[in-house]
Amino acid sequence: MDQAFHCTIQGTVVGSTELGHAGRTGMAYARFRIIHPTGYRKNGQWVPTAPMEFQVTCWTEQQILLARRLKAGNEVLVDVKKITALTQDRTDEPVTNLTPAGFTILDAPKPAPAARGQRSGDLVQTPYGETIAADAWPDVVTDLELVHHG
Repeated sequence: MDQAFHCTIQGTVVGSTELGHAGRTGMAYARFRIIHPTGYRKNGQWVPTAPMEFQVTCWTEQQILLARRLKAGNEVLVDVKKITALTQDRTDEPVTNLTPAGFTILDAPKPAPAARGQRSGDLVQTPYGETIAADAWPDVVTDLELVHHG
């Protein structure tokens, strides 16, 4: 059956991803919550209103693996496959559940800190017990298991 609409929602992850298995079928799922800010323009100014909250339930292995990486505060873009009105398990509060066709984490990963290179003046100890300047003999001082910075 062809999809009659296309819906994409951007939001901020709140809380952590919940992993579980469906009761009747035993299928694995990952579930997380997002907040989507809403508002309107009045006289050229943005007036914020109460944000919309969504629950996103992932069923495919690829989506579950990606959902496990999410942290609170991540920005995500959810390509919605199905929208369902449900009640929360514990509180019976209404919740809008999204079943994604896919989703993308929009946050750029933080670059790993650069490894500190050997600088002029660093002293290292060779496997033979000699203390030398690191920049004087660089091709010998490459095995970090054998080298100790002094």
